[in-house]
Amino acid sequence: MNNFIEIKNLKKTFNISSNNQLLLFENLNLNISKNSTTSIIGPSGCGKSTLLNIVGLLDSSFHGEYFFDGILINNINKSKLNEIKNLKIGFVHQFFHLIPELSVMENIILPALIKKDKISDINNDADNLLKVFEIFDKKNMKPNKLSGGEQQRVAIARSLINKPSIILADEMTGNLDEKTSDEIIKFFLKFVANHQISLMYVTHNQKYADMADTKYELKNKNLVTK
Repeated sequence: MNNFIEIKNLKKTFNISSNNQLLLFENLNLNISKNSTTSIIGPSGCGKSTLLNIVGLLDSSFHGEYFFDGILINNINKSKLNEIKNLKIGFVHQFFHLIPELSVMENIILPALIKKDKISDINNDADNLLKVFEIFDKKNMKPNKLSGGEQQRVAIARSLINKPSIILADEMTGNLDEKTSDEIIKFFLKFVANHQISLMYVTHNQKYADMADTKYELKNKNLVTK
């Protein structure tokens, strides 16, 4: 199988009431190659974040086949599913989702503690990311002392601490001003390209969507290649 992620004939519905369903996706197909960038654009409410959650194994209530690196997700047990989700997939959100009581360093290393690696190795990896993202001098600060751009850099560094195969980003620049957004998106695209990591991101910004290797628009319950 050439595709790193392949979803076939995806159907997703939401129960609005006891006898009324909303059909969000129908016969949707998605292919993501290894070491590639993929963007998804579309109007609010069309299901972009829901699709991201399905790809990220946060939502399993769908019909259709989902292959992750050759593994049919539909057929694996919860333990294996959690292993893939925690170790192979990184997440970046619009509102950062940093824990305010923890320092920058503590926020970044938190996902790595699940792997139970040596804490010295985890700290070394985190230090390297802090240096790459130019926030090493902020490592002992709390998130509320940082600018929005700095908080997003922390969130991106956290998504990379487990050396995932793919990063999923939901409007990662949606809460930032244009100048900071430009800096973040360009820096991140360069980073994943240099480190052979796949990136799938949702955006409202056509300029940012056009920066991806593969560009999709989500409309009429399906994906259209741009």
